[in-house]
This record gives sequence, C-alpha cells and structure tokens, in this order.
Amino acid sequence: MKIIKATWENRNLGCDAYEVTIERKDLKNFPEVLNELKQQDFSGAYVTVKMPVGHLDVLHALEDEGFRFMETQYHLKKDLSDYKTPEILLPYVGQLERVEVEKTKEKWQEIVDMVTPEMFTTDRIYLDPLLPYGTSCTRYKNWMLDLVERPNARLFIVKDREDVIAYSLELWDEDKKVIDALLGGIFEKYQKEGYGLPAWDNGLCYYKRFVNSVETDISSNNQSVLDVYMFFGYKLTKQTYVLRKKFC
Repeated sequence: MKIIKATWENRNLGCDAYEVTIERKDLKNFPEVLNELKQQDFSGAYVTVKMPVGHLDVLHALEDEGFRFMETQYHLKKDLSDYKTPEILLPYVGQLERVEVEKTKEKWQEIVDMVTPEMFTTDRIYLDPLLPYGTSCTRYKNWMLDLVERPNARLFIVKDREDVIAYSLELWDEDKKVIDALLGGIFEKYQKEGYGLPAWDNGLCYYKRFVNSVETDISSNNQSVLDVYMFFGYKLTKQTYVLRKKFC
C-alpha cells in the first residue's frame, strides 16, 4: 500500500488530501493492510483510495469503513500504426486546424480562462456531493497551469477558422513514441455543434505523424466520451476502482 500526501490538492479542496494506492500484493493479506490504513491520522482530510477491480470483498470492507465508491477508472490505448479517418468523417477533413499554444504562462492562461465548470460534468470531483460546485473546474485549471514548466507537456487548441472550439493537454514521450492525453474537451459554447468526432479524428491524424500510440484515462461515469473512444477503436488495458472518504 502506498500513501501519498497530495499537497497539490489543498488549494483545490480546501483541506488536506491523501492518495492511497492498494496494490495487488496487498490483497493477499488485506485485513492487515486495512488495519494499517485505519491507524493513519487523516483528521480533516479528503482521502482517495485506488484499488484493483474485481475484489468486491476489499471494496466492501473499505465501504464499511466509510469510503464511498466514486468510479471505475479506465485506462485506454490506441495504436496509431494503421489509423485512417473513418469514412463518415472524411467530409470534415481539413475543416479543423490544430495549433500548439506557445509555452508561456500567459498564453496557457488564455486557454485556461476559457474552461468552464459545465465542460466536465461527469468526473468524480464534479459529482461528489461533499464538494462545492466549481471545485472540479478549479482543479483542472490549476493542473493545467502547473504543467506549463514541465518539458514534455504540450497544450493544443483546435480551431474552426477563427473560432477556438476545443483544447487538449498532453504529455509526450518521444523516446517511447507515446502520448498521454491528460485532459481535453470541447468548449461549452460549441459542445452541441457536432465537433466531437471531427476534433478527435483531427488529433489522431496529428499524433500519427510523430508517435506510435496514444493513451488516456477516463471515468466510467463519462459514458458519452467512452462511446467516442470505442468508436475510434481504443483498447481497454487497465481498470481501477476509486473510492473516497472525507474525514471530519
């Protein structure tokens, strides 16, 4: 079991935060692991627990201690070696332009300021009844700005002529030829304008020029975007249960 004090979450959640990872080896003697977890001083903290799926006895034991199931996190991967634009999207090819944002805090801030709370309504922070409205949006904005100084972090916007309709925040591993797509979405103003699939295709066509694959994580609460990933042939490679407890 790994326990990390998530100091970066204090400003987002307004309290101490911890992230607990229960590994497969911990499942062999979980009563002992659970006892160790109960002995931690989490007073006043927001504690997130991640664990392997398929172990309902462990999940239920955590729930008996006041942890609440929030989501299953899916890790997805797309092999780009043979990617071609789906025929249904061919009429949109060339309509959208993908532009990398200059890597300065000022330029990234311009995109961050466009992110609104209603862009992400399915993540566990947004859905958590213990957290105030807007918490997830603030969290995403802080996360984006934290990555400005990270060498392999890149921020892109997608444009339809002069309109900025979407963005994508990514980590590029050029040695392994893989991209970790951290965060992205269609801006609220354009969410019902049919940009979803063309914007995704635009990104995959761009990625294919530089890397072999793209990976991402998505919540089981986000059915509509999960459908998009399935449409483009992403493969499910890992699943993780996520629970949380707010200690008084």
